[in-house]
Amino acid sequence: MSELDPYLDSEDPLRDYPETIQPVDNMHLWVISYSDFMTILMIFFLMLFAHRVWDKKMAWEAAKVSQLRAVQEAQRGMVQRLSRLTSLDVSAQRINIHLPDALLFDAGHADLRVSAEILLRNLAPELAAFPGDMIVEGHTDDIPPGPRARYATNWELSVARSFSVIRCLTEAGVPGEKLSARGYGEYRPRAANDNPIGRAANRRIEIVLLNPKKAVESGVLRVESNK
Repeated sequence: MSELDPYLDSEDPLRDYPETIQPVDNMHLWVISYSDFMTILMIFFLMLFAHRVWDKKMAWEAAKVSQLRAVQEAQRGMVQRLSRLTSLDVSAQRINIHLPDALLFDAGHADLRVSAEILLRNLAPELAAFPGDMIVEGHTDDIPPGPRARYATNWELSVARSFSVIRCLTEAGVPGEKLSARGYGEYRPRAANDNPIGRAANRRIEIVLLNPKKAVESGVLRVESNK
């Protein structure tokens, strides 16, 4: 027997270490494999779900782009047709149709000329097909009405002219629920009121088409009448 370790000469070394070395129990090792399998299976189904959600999102985006392109094409055609009749300002948020009062009214009056009614009836089919709301704005120069004028202020004159345009458009088939009137008098000029040309530019009716959904070009595009 060795003096350093008395157990080296023993016939069964494990017999003398009963509490130090225990046999390995393999009965529950399947739990580890099962948990790994369930984790992989869960990841697989999560990937399937994510893929399905992504496919739906891409299909929705494609449908939205297709619809937007159709709206753009339709409204681009509308702008081109309107530009043959009058002048326009086109932006991403609105389309302004400019109608000089010399085409529509006699000085100081709000009754439409016969030629003005013909022009508005030509515009009506395009306006009736427009999906958004429309505002008819009346504007004047800064010369006040005379003492015998029917309207005491330019505000009243501009509002009366707006309602005359709305009445004509509704009679031509434009839905009334899409239309509203505003009168600004001389307070929103397009040009200086210190010369006849500037005052003529300020006397006008503007038909504002709201929210055309960026149907034409981004930014402001000036389209002049071809007439």
